[in-house]
Amino acid sequence: MLDEIERTLGLKETELADLFGVRRPSISGWREAGIPRGRQASVERLLELARVLAREVKESRIPQIVRTKDEWLEGRTMLETIAQQGVEPIYGYLHRLFAYQG
Repeated sequence: MLDEIERTLGLKETELADLFGVRRPSISGWREAGIPRGRQASVERLLELARVLAREVKESRIPQIVRTKDEWLEGRTMLETIAQQGVEPIYGYLHRLFAYQG
């Protein structure tokens, strides 16, 4: 799951760790010993979001999209929003973005 999230969002391991509020060695440990039970749901939600983005957006553009600040996210990037508030606000943002007609 972690590899798919990293690949889809174009993340480095340190950036992935930032999304979960842990240090990079923790992510390495999760790869070796498995994702801790208390983190499993968060990882699954982020994986689901990565898959939604891959389905709805040209995959090569996702890394740029998740790093672009947007007024609809209060001037934050998607990655910053996920790190601070989780994935739920991103779904509202995507709904609004995909429905936007200009």
